Amino acid sequence: MGLERRSLNNIDIKFAQKDITPPSMWWEYGTLWADTNDEQDVQIIKEGLEEMLMPHCEVKVSKLKATDTEPWDQYAFDVCDKVYN
Repeated sequence: MGLERRSLNNIDIKFAQKDITPPSMWWEYGTLWADTNDEQDVQIIKEGLEEMLMPHCEVKVSKLKATDTEPWDQYAFDVCDKVYN
């Protein structure tokens, strides 16, 4: 729970510094989820989460497109090991 709480706090700070209201975000089963239609939000969240990780980790972002019943995009931010070639 430490990473989850600290990362959400760090992301909230990044939004506050830009004077932007953060989107709805939550952790579920090791994935950070966010409901937003704004690519800037996605970048702020990714950067804020990456700041909290060990150097050998990275964030992979996946997008679930809006539907008729849920008219917003949903993003999943997964923490993974970096792949070195």
